[in-house]
Amino acid sequence: MYSGGNRKDFPITTGYDTVDYEEFISSYLLNSQNILICQGFYNGRFSGCFAPSKRYSPRPRVPWVIEADKGDFIKSVEEHWDAVNGKSKQIYSLACDRDLGFAAFFMAKYGTAQVIVSTSRQIEMKWDDDFHITSCAARGSELFIVMTKGTKEYEDKDQTWFTGFTWNETYNEINEQHRAGYTVTGICYSTGLGQYFVVFTKIPELQSSHYFDGTASVLNWMDEQHHVGYHPTIIFRVPTLKKTLVVMTTDKNRSSYEYAFGYELE
Repeated sequence: MYSGGNRKDFPITTGYDTVDYEEFISSYLLNSQNILICQGFYNGRFSGCFAPSKRYSPRPRVPWVIEADKGDFIKSVEEHWDAVNGKSKQIYSLACDRDLGFAAFFMAKYGTAQVIVSTSRQIEMKWDDDFHITSCAARGSELFIVMTKGTKEYEDKDQTWFTGFTWNETYNEINEQHRAGYTVTGICYSTGLGQYFVVFTKIPELQSSHYFDGTASVLNWMDEQHHVGYHPTIIFRVPTLKKTLVVMTTDKNRSSYEYAFGYELE
């Protein structure tokens, strides 16, 4: 049962520290206006950020699934896309794990159309048709790049993307794009390709980002940034260095957030 208390003040008792993905997400979303802002896996452990947004108030329908098999994942996605009578739902956030599979959080009234692509040529073609990259994940050697048309967050925004083979190269590019006015809005790592995939979007909001060795440092920095008006949008465990990258931006549509770090899934 989730009490709504701060995890730092109320640590989970040893022996009760594994969770079912669908039940865990439910504990943060039911009886709230929260959206699963971002999610990720590292060695079978889940981390994510939950927050309400005035952009989606009252909050539309928000189902979520986890599928071990790619075929079952694609089938589930298509079923949500194809729902009729205004009940179709798009992927808002996506994460992949080698063993656990595909975790997708859907939301109704999020854009007007959506596709999943995997190549640079497909990205360019969809950009030409006014789609934007709204989420990304990797499993093995496959990239799953979610592109959505007509979203409130990305409408009329410029985007670019980058692939890097080392974290130093990738983080240098993140800093370079930040100086050019772009914010990280998606990041994943392909173990099969040995490659980072990073999405940058030019947004008017201010950005603050940093990466850390320990969880306590992450939480303290997030709290400090939140007190001066920033909200987490990316929480990414850097697999090659065992560090955590956090991206926070100013957002007049958000006022609070809740976080979950390193929860082992059943």
